[in-house]
Amino acid sequence: MDESPSPAEESAGNRRPARAARWKAVAGSAALAIGVFAVGYGCTGGSAPPVARPGPPVTVTSQTPEPPTKAGTPPPDRTQPSTAACATRRRPAGWARTENAKPGDASWRASFDTDTSIVAGYLDQVSAACGDTLGLHLSGYVSTASVTAYRMGWYGGAGGRVVWSAPKVAVSASQVKNSGAPTYTVEASWPVAARIPITPEWTPGFYLLVVRAHPHDAGDAIPLVVRDDSDGNGAPGSGSSPLLLQASVLTYQAYNNYGRYSLYYGPKDQSSKRTDRSRVASFDRPYNGDGYQAPFLYDIPLAAEAEKLGLDVDYTTDIDVDRRPSQVAAHKALLIGGHSEYWTRRMYDAAVYARDNGTNIAFFGANEVYWHARLESSPAGPDRRMVVYRQAAEDPLTKDDPSQATVLWDSHELERPAATLVGPAYGELGTTGGAFRVLQPDSWIFAGTGAVRDQVLKNSLAGEYDTVKNDYATPPDIDVVAAAPILFSGQPTMATMSYYGAKSGAGVFAGGMTYWDCQVAGSCKNHEVDPGTSKLLAAITDNVLRDFAQGPAATRHPSTHRPAPSARALISSAAAQSDVGIGPPPPSH
Repeated sequence: MDESPSPAEESAGNRRPARAARWKAVAGSAALAIGVFAVGYGCTGGSAPPVARPGPPVTVTSQTPEPPTKAGTPPPDRTQPSTAACATRRRPAGWARTENAKPGDASWRASFDTDTSIVAGYLDQVSAACGDTLGLHLSGYVSTASVTAYRMGWYGGAGGRVVWSAPKVAVSASQVKNSGAPTYTVEASWPVAARIPITPEWTPGFYLLVVRAHPHDAGDAIPLVVRDDSDGNGAPGSGSSPLLLQASVLTYQAYNNYGRYSLYYGPKDQSSKRTDRSRVASFDRPYNGDGYQAPFLYDIPLAAEAEKLGLDVDYTTDIDVDRRPSQVAAHKALLIGGHSEYWTRRMYDAAVYARDNGTNIAFFGANEVYWHARLESSPAGPDRRMVVYRQAAEDPLTKDDPSQATVLWDSHELERPAATLVGPAYGELGTTGGAFRVLQPDSWIFAGTGAVRDQVLKNSLAGEYDTVKNDYATPPDIDVVAAAPILFSGQPTMATMSYYGAKSGAGVFAGGMTYWDCQVAGSCKNHEVDPGTSKLLAAITDNVLRDFAQGPAATRHPSTHRPAPSARALISSAAAQSDVGIGPPPPSH
């Protein structure tokens, strides 16, 4: 059944602000809390134009269990690195400085607020290595469009440089299809518009391919990671990159509402049950809405800051870590951007193994490692669909093996709370105002920043936040270096910034808020960034990046349990009322 909207319906939808439904657990069951992933964002586009004879609807017929991993061992790789000569050639130490000395081009920035209703596209892979060829799929109301590939980085502040372009690529007029109940899977399955070879000119990194219907359009940006698949990647003394940045493509896809369906909502059931939300989301469609804007807010700013420092960084994606978990432990540090909410079992196991063997992990965000997801094939190839039912009873694999349930990681089916890896746990979404306050200025995290005790990071609390709960899942030596007082639904609570050391010597940093990275960059959608806060957050980020690139951080900076004051004490001692974040009022009785 074709459930894609008409162009008129999409046009109307573009005038209405999109509200993403956030599913949270209450008393052991999944309950709905409606909020905004990126507060106040409008829907930025829609479905492609209709065709006279649409093809058959997409079908989701089978789902595959994830294999278990033996404790204390890394998950086995299920794919191998590229064998192309240009993909396995090691880059010399300092390659990032050389790369970022090249001329930059800031024209990619306009695509942040693009409208996909004219022309939209997607790639047949989330990542590639030198020697690969990508399939680009386009649909729209024009016959041709230009495509420009930008590599993200620093480039003197331009944030990107043009690596490749094609002035005229054929555009088809094709619909998307929906499987209908029970999975509501939207899939485009459009014909290939162009084959793009990844040559040595494509320096490994985070890319945006911007599709423009007309020369001066903002364009529709398609994210891509170009990997470094060299044999010695991350090995000490090899000259390859010490840092690995994991792009959170599963989270992008969860919020993607192209075709009017995401993992949070569908167009028909507006009740709290949201029964027509997708249970299986497909990568065979363009990004739209909150899923489209996620990389601009959460991953691209982190890439720019690391390369601004001249640090060598390799790039991967959620899916690539699931395919080849061994790459994580091969680096000195794993970097996670502002919002990495969806993790597969193999991702989780890879991160735990790497941490327990000396790899540092930096979470520059919040609401991390929250939902369990599984990967499935589509007719286009492997790992092109992500499965998240949210409720164990709905997941067809739960009956035979509860550990397969795509539910919260801290649910009784999984019993693997994020706090055991990240340090803090999920707090909430929807506070107004609020600011972090420095609690431990003697921490190495604040070294050289000039921060003093009780210094306030004005207007810093935004998006979602995490909090150290000091429960059974919390690392015992966690150091809460800063906290933001919050009055949420009439109850005192807080957001936290923290660090802990693992027995292996690895260090784990958690920023505690989803808007960390965009505030470092000085620009967050619908959130005013304080210049002083931006400067201090950037300095903290730089300290963590530089130190984590040197190897196990806890060997240099062992952690001691230093809890924050009580939430009530933080609120009562706030220097200004605006420093306290205010959540929704308590429910009336």
